[in-house]
Amino acid sequence: WKGVTWGMLPLHTSGIVACCYHLFYNAPELSWCVALQAGCTCLGNTTMAFAMYRLAVASGWTFDDGKQDAEALYARWVLREDVEAVETEAPTVVQAAPSATTASLLGWEDLGDAWALDSDAYFLGKLLALSAFLAYVVKYTPPLIPGSIVDGWSNVGDGVHSGAAALVIVVPTLLNCAKWYQRSQEGAEFVGDI
Repeated sequence: WKGVTWGMLPLHTSGIVACCYHLFYNAPELSWCVALQAGCTCLGNTTMAFAMYRLAVASGWTFDDGKQDAEALYARWVLREDVEAVETEAPTVVQAAPSATTASLLGWEDLGDAWALDSDAYFLGKLLALSAFLAYVVKYTPPLIPGSIVDGWSNVGDGVHSGAAALVIVVPTLLNCAKWYQRSQEGAEFVGDI
């Protein structure tokens, strides 16, 4: 799981970059965010492909298996032939409770643990209410900001806007890296769902 996790980090950063660009209302001085997002997406797709290849090879997959799978897909989808399904083992789920002494950096995914006892309808209601509240705050808070602050922010220059955007991108990325570095240490207990 470690390689796949590290392979996904550029994709996470790509999402942060897109959100950052929209957070600053697509400001022209932040057009570099578009190129950065494209680069992070390309890098993330590449690292994910490599991580998935490593995972497949570690599980015993070979290129011959891939060739057989491709031929079976071609026969089923293009030639419309019935192909025999291959039996696979059902995966086993290992449940482990974290020890009371284990400390971990928390992330958004840990909200699942906090809301795990809720029914599906109650969980979806909470999620909808949280989304509606955040959308309301984002839409209606800017008019409440005094004009002097808005004018001051507009006049500080492109460098300050770019610096603020870089912080919005770099800080969550570094926190995410620190969290997964901590969780992937040899002998460290994994805290959270998997």
